[in-house]
Amino acid sequence: MNRDSAAGRVAQGLRERVVSGALAPGSSLSQTAIAAEYGVSRIPVRDALQLLATDGLVDLQGTSAVVTPLSIEDLQELYELREAVEPLATRLAVPRVGRAEVARMVHLLGVMEDPATSPSDWIATNAAFHAVVYSLAGRPRTIALVDHLRRLTDRYVYFHLDVVGDVAHLQDEHRQILAAVRDQDARLAAELTRVHLVSSHDVVLRYLLRDDGSRT
Repeated sequence: MNRDSAAGRVAQGLRERVVSGALAPGSSLSQTAIAAEYGVSRIPVRDALQLLATDGLVDLQGTSAVVTPLSIEDLQELYELREAVEPLATRLAVPRVGRAEVARMVHLLGVMEDPATSPSDWIATNAAFHAVVYSLAGRPRTIALVDHLRRLTDRYVYFHLDVVGDVAHLQDEHRQILAAVRDQDARLAAELTRVHLVSSHDVVLRYLLRDDGSRT
């Protein structure tokens, strides 16, 4: 759906708030209240909530919706899929990466390493950094799947950045991936991408397991 449409605008605004935790898990979202807040009718709000439900961010309940929780099962399934698909896309794409793409990755890496970069901007820049490579894989369905899985895991990445912290390893892993891409080493870049995903997965999983254990 076009983000410039009323439904697209509402969906994007709500998505940013859910991903950042401004709308906490368990929050109830009323179509009437959202329509009043965004100055639209309930029809685009309904469509926006359906988009969020497709991304697993809310559960629809009649004329309202509830923000879904972060879950260990969801985290593991999403990252298992990413760990299977993204290294493949990387391996296929690296031979097609040129100097302009490497320069773009260097710039994006600098943005991510800037302490002034907000978590939401970091997430967008991180997606762009990896997409510089993936976009050259020549596999449009694979790229569409990668993009979808990344959107589904944005909440966990934000949680990693803003709640867990411990992101120095991510920056180091980005530098290693960049070096492998620059050297045109497709197999190494693919393996480093897999390791990068595994490390982020493990950090968030440990935190969620600890939090889950504290409630039992």
